[in-house]
Amino acid sequence: MTVCTGPVWSIPLAGGRVEVPSSIEGVRAVVESGRLAEFDAEIARTPAKHLVYVILGWALPAGAKDTDPEVVGRLRNGDFTGVLDGDGEPVTPTHPPLDEAAGEVAPLVWSTGFPVGSKTFPATIEGIRAVLDDDKTAEFEAEIAGTPGHELTYTALRWGYPPEDLAEEDALIAELKAAEDAIAGSRGAEGA
Repeated sequence: MTVCTGPVWSIPLAGGRVEVPSSIEGVRAVVESGRLAEFDAEIARTPAKHLVYVILGWALPAGAKDTDPEVVGRLRNGDFTGVLDGDGEPVTPTHPPLDEAAGEVAPLVWSTGFPVGSKTFPATIEGIRAVLDDDKTAEFEAEIAGTPGHELTYTALRWGYPPEDLAEEDALIAELKAAEDAIAGSRGAEGA
């Protein structure tokens, strides 16, 4: 079993269990120094919902594909059966991997809003870095570096989605819900 610092995944591999880093900072600690720039560039440009697979690819022990091709193939296809986090809880990716054979490409932005898709915001680490104020960048970097790969989608979404847009949408949803409740209440009063 490999000793890792920070968040880990315990993966069933070659008839045993192997502990691998599950965070950006954990993988950075085990990547050969000559490949750090390559790793950092790939992490920065990968859409958040697929970061789990990039981290997995870099975290797997050298030769894992040859030692246990079935398990490695299953993991790369999004089946994390038997993978546990540091607390012993099952790990599940938020999204399936891209179907590159079918030409599927992950979008570099999230799209949301009313009407649907009217707002976009960055879905990559480099995109989020570009829109953050300088005073928030260090906080973002620290959080994103230590977040387990299977939770990075939510972390990036929270950082990339402008809080003022979220507040506007929350207010609009609250208004629509109140209007719906008022209509339902008046219909109930008419039937009484």
